[in-house]
Amino acid sequence: MKQYVLRRVALAVPTLVLVSVIVFSMMRLMPGDVVIRMVEGHAYAPTIDALRKELGLDRPAYLQYVEWVGGIVLRGDFGESYWTRQPILDEFVGRFPVTLELATLTILVSVVIGIAVGIVSAVRQDTVADYVGRVLAILALSVPYFGLAVLVVVLPSIYFRWTPVWTYVPFTTDPLANLKIMIVPALVFGVTRAGPIMRIMRSALLEVLRQDYIRTAWSKGLTERAIVLRHALKNAMVPVVSLIGLQMPLYIGGSVIIEAIFRLPGVGLFFFEALTRLDYPVVQSVNLIVATMVVALNLLIDLSYAFLDPRIRYR
Repeated sequence: MKQYVLRRVALAVPTLVLVSVIVFSMMRLMPGDVVIRMVEGHAYAPTIDALRKELGLDRPAYLQYVEWVGGIVLRGDFGESYWTRQPILDEFVGRFPVTLELATLTILVSVVIGIAVGIVSAVRQDTVADYVGRVLAILALSVPYFGLAVLVVVLPSIYFRWTPVWTYVPFTTDPLANLKIMIVPALVFGVTRAGPIMRIMRSALLEVLRQDYIRTAWSKGLTERAIVLRHALKNAMVPVVSLIGLQMPLYIGGSVIIEAIFRLPGVGLFFFEALTRLDYPVVQSVNLIVATMVVALNLLIDLSYAFLDPRIRYR
């Protein structure tokens, strides 16, 4: 187990380096000039040159990259925003609870709906319940979450002359008001992610239910509930957990659009606003932090396989 973890951590290093290089390069290739945007039309040459020098944009790109990565590795300094001049790490930490809550609720919604519908569909194979579940899964796969989010925001104002007020309230201030605001975007995002989980859950459970030990359990006279929940479900969860791990970048990356549509002051909105303003350090650092979190979460999910299936061993 220890050697496996060390190998995975060692492989994560070149992955994160590659992510940093790609994001850094793509930001420099984007059209537009952040310095000109910052002077807001007062583009006098001395002002532009002075601002460019102050931000360090007058130096070669490779020196900018080395300075940025060196600050992170040696001092844990992710830099400051060009626009607000606030430390990026402080902004990230302050906004992260909102994104974490949204991601947690989204995962909870998608997993509960996907697993529940998948179990019913597998246990009642080729019945009306199975057909309904499969149709719902296809619909969830077909509808883009950002399109559904826009409809949820726009349609009430068109047909009911009512526009919801998405004024964020911290959970620590008023838990009930906070959940009223967060549950709608979590449902919108979670329902669209439940489709793949439902399909994998159904396929995996059907395969497990055909195993010899399940037939032995039936012959012993165990109830259907005990067979499915106590004997079959745990082994069927391995591919489902794998899928959830693969969807982690979607859960985190999708928060950018969801938070922008519902105006939730999380990391996603922070990233979206920085991207539209060409705030290079913010975009680069947020990408690197999120990439590190995704790598760590995937490692934890891989290690959870041994708990779900004792036959799995790590070397």
